[in-house]
This record gives sequence, C-alpha cells and structure tokens, in this order.
Amino acid sequence: MSGFSMNLKKSECREVLFWLLLLGSWQFLASPGNKNGIVGATGTATFLVFAWNSLDRLTSLGLEYVRWRATTGANWLYAVGGGSLAGAAVFTIGSASRQGMGLSNDWRLIVLQVTLGPVLEEVVFRGYLFTLLTWSFRRLADDGGRNRLVVMAAAVVFAVVHMSQPGVSWLQLACITSTGTLYGWLRSRSGSVAPAAASHAVYNLTLYTVAGVAAALSDASSAL
Repeated sequence: MSGFSMNLKKSECREVLFWLLLLGSWQFLASPGNKNGIVGATGTATFLVFAWNSLDRLTSLGLEYVRWRATTGANWLYAVGGGSLAGAAVFTIGSASRQGMGLSNDWRLIVLQVTLGPVLEEVVFRGYLFTLLTWSFRRLADDGGRNRLVVMAAAVVFAVVHMSQPGVSWLQLACITSTGTLYGWLRSRSGSVAPAAASHAVYNLTLYTVAGVAAALSDASSAL
C-alpha cells in the first residue's frame, strides 16, 4: 500500500510542477521591478518547455479534464494560421472603428499576454469549462450538435468574463466571442487544449506585431 502511495505521489509531481511554474512565473511577471520581470521571464521559458514535454502526461489532480494532449501537425498549422489571421483581422477592424486594442507598453505584461495568459485562459475555458459543458449538454443533441453548442457556450462565457475589464465595447465583445469560437473549434477538432492555447498566444502576438509595424510606418511617414 505504501509503495502504491509513493508511486501515486511521484506521478502527481508533474501536475504540481505545471501549476507552480505557471502561477509562480505569472506572479513574478505581474509584480513591479525588473528583477521580478527577469525571474518571471526565466520561469516562463522553463514553463513553456516543461508544458511542451508534458503533452499526454498530465493525467491527475484534475488536469485529466483539461486534455493537455499532443495532436497532429495539421492542427498546429490551423492553430498558428487561425491565430495569425484573427489577430490581423481584429486589429484592422479595431483601427477602422478607431477603437484601442488595449495593448501594453510594459515588456513584462507583453510576455505575460503572449505566453502564460493564453495557456491559463485556455486551460480554464477550453479545458475545465469545455468538459463541464460537454457533460451538461450530453442529452441535448448528438455528438456533432453537442460539440457546436459547447463551442459556442464556452465562447460566450469567455466573452462575458472579459466584460469585467473596463472600457470593453460591443465590437470588442463580438471579436472576443469570435476568437473564443476559433479556440473552441480547435479544441473540438484536436481533442486537446494545447492547440487552442497556441492559437490564442499567436493571436495576441499578432496584435502586438501588427501594432508595432503600423506605429513604425506611421513614424516613418511623419518623418518624411
């Protein structure tokens, strides 16, 4: 019995370390000071390597419901391509409507928003919530109809939660719902949260990249 308990504890160390690296690095990045930022950035890099190596290996302490799993190359391409296109489209829509993107100038927050933030949000919304909704809707429709309901419901909840942030407009809410639908589709298609997290990260990175390029072009134009 004691041997079984020891083996169980060893198997759970990976899950504990997953949360410690994720939340610990988040705390350092969110705290003021360059030293905290450096520690947080180092922890973030460590977490990303660890999370990649943990695909298919997080099977206890509740992470079995997240489905942090490996998937096909096609799903990774859909994740990167979808996130890039969504980021470019949302930036274009926001610029045309003269609505701010709420992008930060603080490098620590930028790192947070393109790494740990997407992972944590997708673990919650396309992991735990997705599993709960799938169980709740199990009698409402067949597999295909239920999956569509779950994808949309998770996207709506995702958008509603973002309404708590100050200054979120209806247009931004629509964009958040749309990107949430993309992440949910990736989760449903692949059976894994990891591509959804990757797409979310690429989306945020694209927003910052396009915004930086647009600002540089504007500065260059003004200098002429």
